[in-house]
Amino acid sequence: MGFGLALIGRFKTWLYAAGAVIAALGMAYFRGRSAEAAAEHERELNEYVETRKRMDAVDSGSSPDDAHAWLRERQQSERDL
Repeated sequence: MGFGLALIGRFKTWLYAAGAVIAALGMAYFRGRSAEAAAEHERELNEYVETRKRMDAVDSGSSPDDAHAWLRERQQSERDL
């Protein structure tokens, strides 16, 4: 009877060890996914900053007459399509 209990105890130990390994692998997987999501978010923010810099660098004209002329030219180019 003592041999059966020792075998069950040994089996439990192996089962706990296997569970710990699976838990560690699962945590590493989810931590990696979380890090990738954070990196993707950072890339999107950097793209936004670059786009904003390009938008700010464009010369939009400083007077309403320039804006009116631009709209008139744009309307003419759309008619040509």
